[in-house]
Amino acid sequence: MNLKNKLNIYYTDTGKSVTDSSWIHDAGGKTVNTPFGKTITFVQHYPISSLHIDDINTDIAAYCAMHRMGSVTLDQCVFFDIETTSLNSGTGNYAFLIGLGYFSDNQFTVEQIFMRQYGEEPAVLFYCAQQLNKFKTIVTFNGKTFDIPIIKTRYRINRIQGFPVSMPVIDLLKPARSIFKSIYASCSLKSLEELLLGIYRTDDIPGYQIPDVYFTYQQTGYDPRLIAVVEHNRIDVTSMVLLLVFFNSLYELIHTKQFDQVPAHLYKNIAKHLYSRNIQLFIELIDYAGHALLGNDHSLFKKYSTALKRLGHVEQALSFWEKYSNLFSLEELAKHYEHRVKDYHKALSYCNWAIANMNKLSDNQNLIEYYTARFTHRINRLNRKIQ
Repeated sequence: MNLKNKLNIYYTDTGKSVTDSSWIHDAGGKTVNTPFGKTITFVQHYPISSLHIDDINTDIAAYCAMHRMGSVTLDQCVFFDIETTSLNSGTGNYAFLIGLGYFSDNQFTVEQIFMRQYGEEPAVLFYCAQQLNKFKTIVTFNGKTFDIPIIKTRYRINRIQGFPVSMPVIDLLKPARSIFKSIYASCSLKSLEELLLGIYRTDDIPGYQIPDVYFTYQQTGYDPRLIAVVEHNRIDVTSMVLLLVFFNSLYELIHTKQFDQVPAHLYKNIAKHLYSRNIQLFIELIDYAGHALLGNDHSLFKKYSTALKRLGHVEQALSFWEKYSNLFSLEELAKHYEHRVKDYHKALSYCNWAIANMNKLSDNQNLIEYYTARFTHRINRLNRKIQ
């Protein structure tokens, strides 16, 4: 479909009915009445056992603690995912299918709100807000960047009130990228389903095709791929539940210091993830994994040193720097003896040793030039203090 035809869709008479709505009935669609007109919902129920959950009142305290949120239970969460008319986040992007997943009556329900025509958008938004406000936390995947900004824009444009703007949002893409980005080639939801959850989709419609499906539907009144779009969205919603439970379980192992139960290849990334969230656990994980974990990672070496200083573990820091000499640790030792101990001669000895062994300590020319200038400046200052 060319651009002109796509744009013309937005100016189609909103009163025009689709030519074949039988697929909606076949897919279990039901009409919902709102003060802004009618819309369609698809509702699917799943036993909680199919999601490997025993109790819907189970809290996700470990996840919330790691991300500094107030603790909530699974039944207080609504899992939120949208399918849109574009893959960008511009103001002309419509959410034509909104998937909401929630626990109730000891089962998991996926409720999807479908916009048959653009004129139904106010009804879709009104009903969506009613459902969202029943919960305490929104769970998304890339929602803070994509889903939430788009849906907020649609509410503003339509002047529909009620979207819970202050409700906390859990975005599962953030921990996924923090822990797995350097390990897996992709951190898409589909990739994580396969790699972490063992879920493999069959006959799934690629996400990039979904906008065209809706444009075709608006132009012709029917597209047989719409059923696949509804199923795609449904799987996205249910997968977020499993992913949230997965991360909560991983964080529980970390919080309870069961480091032996955590895959060793994740230690480095989890440590970086912990640094800005729980600095004490960060240190304990590094100590458990062994300082060799820091050997080839200058950034992590610095973070560990900073963490020791911040928590006041001065003697441990000194011992660490002495044992693992590099340009950074030698500068830290020089700073300690110059400013805290006032032993200028010892501070000077570390500086001179660093200058003399610069090429042995690093093969990074930029790093060598950077530290040469810093050590030279410190040496000159120390010589003045000694005199």
